[in-house]
Amino acid sequence: MERTARVSGSGTLALFACFSATFVFGQGPVPVVAARASTMQTASGQPFVGTVLPARTSDVGSAVDGRLVELPIVDGQYVEENQPIAQLLRGLLEIERAGAEAELDRRRQVLGELQAGSRPEEIDQARALVAGFEARLAYAKSRLTRLGRLAERGTSTVDELQDAQTELQAIEAQLRGSRAALALVEAGPRKEQVAQAAAAAAVQEAEVDRIDDQLAKHTIRAPFSGWVVERFTEKGQWLARGGLVARIAELDTVEIEAEVPESSIASLREGADVRLEFDAAADQAWIGTVSRVVPQADLLSRSFPVRIRLENRVVDGVPAIKGGMLARAWLPVGSAGMVTVVPKDALVLGGPRPLVFCIDATDATHGTVRPVEVSLGAAVEGHVAIRAGLEPGAIVVTRGNERLRPGMQVTFAPPAE
Repeated sequence: MERTARVSGSGTLALFACFSATFVFGQGPVPVVAARASTMQTASGQPFVGTVLPARTSDVGSAVDGRLVELPIVDGQYVEENQPIAQLLRGLLEIERAGAEAELDRRRQVLGELQAGSRPEEIDQARALVAGFEARLAYAKSRLTRLGRLAERGTSTVDELQDAQTELQAIEAQLRGSRAALALVEAGPRKEQVAQAAAAAAVQEAEVDRIDDQLAKHTIRAPFSGWVVERFTEKGQWLARGGLVARIAELDTVEIEAEVPESSIASLREGADVRLEFDAAADQAWIGTVSRVVPQADLLSRSFPVRIRLENRVVDGVPAIKGGMLARAWLPVGSAGMVTVVPKDALVLGGPRPLVFCIDATDATHGTVRPVEVSLGAAVEGHVAIRAGLEPGAIVVTRGNERLRPGMQVTFAPPAE
């Protein structure tokens, strides 16, 4: 694709002459690459009418139901890939996401607490509790022994002795419980508890992702860079799932579909150069490439669709070649004969008329350039047929011609004969 600004003028040669007036001839010769115009046995070429098609067209629709609150596009607008072209109402989803995010944070905190295990303070607390019960147990045992002796001398009652035994048993049970609690604190949470908390956090993460996916679907984006060619809805309307929003066409590259009769299809090959003419861009020359030959003919006309790929030019943000335009494709078909050809790189395109820079040689490696307008034929094998304006044997510039001006002195390697 070429993005250029249009230049007005009375013609290519007059424009070059204007530049020539400002050229400083004392700067020395400009190095260029040159070739000779030659003759080639090739098909004379034949024009076929075709239609311009966008490289891609997409009817962009909505993946969810919702009310359209923003539609920041208009017909003819250029949009970049992934640029938002429509926005659905999403307030409730944003509230749901905030709640889901808070719940996810809570579950992650629970999981983190379990994974971290017991704090040192908790372990110290459990150990202190065990030590306290051990001290009470030692006292209870001592008291029970003392009461037993007193009971033998008759100075202690049976009830006091039984109370001491009951208290000892209670303290032993409490000690066993505190030791078990200490073991649990030192061991930390069970693996199953950690796994359950991790699973709960994962479930909540999936819920947040689901809401994010729904939020993303509420913003409708361009699937590729291109031009909006039609809108199907308006702000404020309700869009059902699958409802269309806009049609986007990729016109940076276009395809021309020409119907070619079966008598001419055999000589066409993918990758062949094709010269194109457009009534809407008659002041410019275009060369495309055969991208494919559809191997199925129309049963009524017995013609085969041939697709020709062309890099478009964008002038002031507007594609020069637009979808649906009429095109004439000069395909290399027809009777073979000797034609004058030049390398396609010798052509200076994009102006009112195609031209080449011829070198008027002063010696084997030096000369002066002059622009020559030419009439083009078919393109074939990296060359373009010249129907008028140039004779075989002329030396033309094939590299460096984009910076040349009429009358410039150039230096070049002698081209092959």
